[in-house]
Amino acid sequence: MATKKIARRWNTYLNRACREVNGFTELLQRFERNISILGRSARTFDNYSRHVAAMALHFQCLPTALDPEQVKDYLYELQQRSKTPSQTYFKHTVYGLRFLLKTEKGWLMDTFICRLLKKTGSCL
Repeated sequence: MATKKIARRWNTYLNRACREVNGFTELLQRFERNISILGRSARTFDNYSRHVAAMALHFQCLPTALDPEQVKDYLYELQQRSKTPSQTYFKHTVYGLRFLLKTEKGWLMDTFICRLLKKTGSCL
């Protein structure tokens, strides 16, 4: 039952972003294709896309249209909201955003995000 509740919440984020953010549906289709081509699981797509959708809803625009300062402010806000030492939500947001930007634009922000991840050993 908990899984259904979580799935509904994820669908709500995705559905809202597709309805409210211009171009999000097309971005999501490309994102799913890129994740699949690179051999990632459907679960990876689900996790990453939910966090990307939340960011799109927060700014009411595509994450690829944001400047680095907006991304930094958003990530800082997420970090400050966390009430536990586990930063799973924050990390999934960073991973999803990093994957999106790398596959969509090869964006320079990837360098900034990579530095964030060096502490965890997740960035080569």
